[in-house]
Amino acid sequence: MSNAFALKDAVLTINGNEITGFENAQDAISIAPIGDDGDITYGISGNGVFVHSCNQGATVSIKILQHAQANKMFMDLRNSQVKDSLKATGNTIAFKDLRNGDEFLLTDCWFTTPPTHARGTSHNGYTWTLKAVLSNFTLTEGK
Repeated sequence: MSNAFALKDAVLTINGNEITGFENAQDAISIAPIGDDGDITYGISGNGVFVHSCNQGATVSIKILQHAQANKMFMDLRNSQVKDSLKATGNTIAFKDLRNGDEFLLTDCWFTTPPTHARGTSHNGYTWTLKAVLSNFTLTEGK
């Protein structure tokens, strides 16, 4: 049996609201752990000790088509964070591959890099970048 994936068979939500209108790109949704799990510190005798970083964060980048409804939702959430830091709260992002079962849960996510606004002779997308304080990844062997 061969494994397969289609973005149309996956669901991405932010604060429970489904995101649609992804760009047709191999990295329409990209989730990367922040930093290493730790490192080894070596002594002069050659012995080493592994020091855990305790970092469980992740960076998520989401590429949305220029006129997709999701852009307004992201812009409203970002504006709330930027314009009223006293009332701002972190966001929750959840991804589920409905075909294969992989799941990613990112909690306490904050907008870190604002998108570029471009207009010209072709379609322009938006890339929304957030960082999560805590990330949980559940990978399966696929179907």
